[in-house]
Amino acid sequence: MNHVDEVSCLLYLDGQLERSRALELSSHVEGCPQCRVLLQALERESKFLAQSLTEADEAIPARLTSAPTRKEKPWAWVVSFGLASAALYALWTGVIEPVVNQFSQVGLGERNIFMVMIFEGALWKGWGDMRNVIQGLAMAALGFLALYLLRRTWRRGATLALVIASLFAALALPAPAGAAEIVHNKQNYTLNAGQTVENDLIVMARTGRIDGNVSGDLIFFGQNLTVNGRVSGDVIAFAQLIRINGSVQGDVRSFSNTLSLTGIVGKNITAFNENFDFDAKSEANGVMIFSAEANLNGRVRRDLMAFVRNLVLNGFIGGSTRVRSEHLTISASAQLDGKASYRGPNQPEVSPQAKLASPLEIEIVKHRPAYYSARFYIHQALRWGAGFVLGLILIGLLPTFFAETMNSTRKFGLSLGIGALSGLAWAILIVTSCALLFIGVWGGLATLIAFFPIAYLGHIFVGAWVGELLMGRAAGTQGEIARMAVGLLATRVLGMIPYVGGLVWLVVFLAGAGAILHAIYSRNRPSAAPSAPVPAVPVVA
Repeated sequence: MNHVDEVSCLLYLDGQLERSRALELSSHVEGCPQCRVLLQALERESKFLAQSLTEADEAIPARLTSAPTRKEKPWAWVVSFGLASAALYALWTGVIEPVVNQFSQVGLGERNIFMVMIFEGALWKGWGDMRNVIQGLAMAALGFLALYLLRRTWRRGATLALVIASLFAALALPAPAGAAEIVHNKQNYTLNAGQTVENDLIVMARTGRIDGNVSGDLIFFGQNLTVNGRVSGDVIAFAQLIRINGSVQGDVRSFSNTLSLTGIVGKNITAFNENFDFDAKSEANGVMIFSAEANLNGRVRRDLMAFVRNLVLNGFIGGSTRVRSEHLTISASAQLDGKASYRGPNQPEVSPQAKLASPLEIEIVKHRPAYYSARFYIHQALRWGAGFVLGLILIGLLPTFFAETMNSTRKFGLSLGIGALSGLAWAILIVTSCALLFIGVWGGLATLIAFFPIAYLGHIFVGAWVGELLMGRAAGTQGEIARMAVGLLATRVLGMIPYVGGLVWLVVFLAGAGAILHAIYSRNRPSAAPSAPVPAVPVVA
């Protein structure tokens, strides 16, 4: 007979062939190796399929059937939120608010100093467009964050594509162009007398000379700038030498080596330079200077704030005067109509002929190394105690998180790298947050201080890791606490070493922050569920 086919073999295996036909097939298979191999293979496949159909349903993994549980107690997060709130309040009341109060006392129209220095319509008329760009980038970041968080929820690609397309369409909307005349790639630029620039003027040149009129703001990047004409807006200059002999109706913001003024400034002067020369013919509304050498011979209608190494006052100050310097000289021609205060290491030289509305308040500060003060060591002990107590709270309330972060800390190189990258990202966020903050979006403050609690908590884990290096790995909670105490003390002592301590604390904070971020990422990273083993398919010999 001919070779048997698969259908006959399957009927034979199911017992559905007639007896005569079955006997004929059986006798043929015994003498035909090829048909025998086919019959054996079909027999194994039939058994495998039968077992699959009769096998019980696969058990659902326990992690899917169990109710969601919290690994930590909810009130632990309440305590953490309270600590963060306290840190935020201390930062605001101890650092930010005193600085803001000092700036508000300067003669700058009682406005935020950063608004006056940078943002209040000063850079160019298109600053509103830049604000829109910043807000657009912030919205884009929030949009991508939402896409990341909802990526498991959205299953339809069309919906996701529509959202992304709408987002990019919104970002691609053209913004209105700002009016400004830009001059660059020139060795010398001159605006001749009688000429007028009706818009803002931005000049990037080696030297700039303005003898004509600028109806808007003047922004200069170069080596030397001389203004003999009239500027209706503000002057913002980054140069080695800046001379202003004409009139400026707005503010003057100087970032230079030398600033020399013999003209009239309608609003305020903010100067960051090496030398500041305020001629007797010059006049301004308010002055704030950060300089090495400064001579004020002109007329300041309102307040003066000076952070100067050597300051000589020969002119008129109509408001309050606040000076922080090493040396202060008030000559016989000086007239101070407001309250005046001086803080520095040396006694100021005040001429008896000087006209002062009230006696000069003097505070002599002698700088000496902090290591000679008992208060320094008391503060170090209190800081060690604060870190140790916070470590006890973490061990008691968040033991799992503490253990996971310690595992990340032991990978010190990886944690330090992550901390350095996050610190760089944090520095970039500072710029963005400051921009958002000073244009009125106070939520940027939260971004600005987001890195501080992480970095502070990080030094606890680094201290515990240092304790393990000194005493070995701990077998229980008591051992962890002891090693944490010793490690925090060791890092505190290393941080007190002159010149080296700053680098030690930088490494500690970066490595600790990196360890926390790595632990959080490892904890929240989705892990694939283990798949059921695939049964082995028998191989026909």
